[in-house]
Amino acid sequence: MKFIKSTFLLACFCAATISCVEEPDKGPSISSLPLRWNASALPLTVKVHNDFSNINDLDGGSDSLPLADEDDGNYLEYDMMEEMQKAWNDADDARDYFVLGHGQAASRDPASDLDDYYDGEIGIYITQDWYADVGFGVLAITSYFAEHKGSYLRMVHGDIIVNLQDYWFTFDNTNETSSYYDMPSVILHELGHLIGLKHTNSKSVESIMYPQLGGGEKKRSLSFYDSKIIQNLYDNATAMSAGVRTAALGSSDETTKSEEPVDKPKLIHGYIELRTDGNCRHYQDGKLIDTHKAF
Repeated sequence: MKFIKSTFLLACFCAATISCVEEPDKGPSISSLPLRWNASALPLTVKVHNDFSNINDLDGGSDSLPLADEDDGNYLEYDMMEEMQKAWNDADDARDYFVLGHGQAASRDPASDLDDYYDGEIGIYITQDWYADVGFGVLAITSYFAEHKGSYLRMVHGDIIVNLQDYWFTFDNTNETSSYYDMPSVILHELGHLIGLKHTNSKSVESIMYPQLGGGEKKRSLSFYDSKIIQNLYDNATAMSAGVRTAALGSSDETTKSEEPVDKPKLIHGYIELRTDGNCRHYQDGKLIDTHKAF
């Protein structure tokens, strides 16, 4: 009897312990749907906040900003941002994803609440006041707002926010210090999220969308795989999300009458993390919907 009682108590203890661990909300399948913009929304005008011009003063770095791979004769911080956007444009002959020659986003400062970024201006920001609900270990996030459109989530807004509170960044292509993270590599990755891509988890697949970046590591170009997954997503062929083949999308950016909700579509707010440890989490409406580790 004592043995049975002890076994029962142990089982209860284990169940209670397991229940304290945050797990993805199983919820509806909406969380696994691909993200993309309507064709009419492309190319996106993305503005870069002027704090990037002060990044040396902010993080104490000594690098000369920036050292672009190609000499455009005008080395400004947002020029490197533009080169990362151009890389995504060059990945797809059928469309451009970004408007080049954008200038800076001077209309607002980084928000204290992620919900406040829904302001009609797509921006790239850095902040020294990182978000407590996001937590430590995150280099940057892409925050997005989307509507459920049957077979996919239609993106209607997005922003990239870089964590300057906990990490140092550099634009310098010659800087191999492990304590600095390569800003162009971070931005190139986050721009992929901004146009709808999720993570690719396997190291055996060369991709900018791998969910982990190490200090001193540089990834400033796209692979053949990156080109194919973005083309597939917007060609309505086969979307590949986080390295997994998903169902084929419809033949049009517009939903059919049978898919169109009777009421106005609910606005979904989510964000995707780029972490230093590869333990990535995806959130929608404040709920953890996906967690995965790079392998």
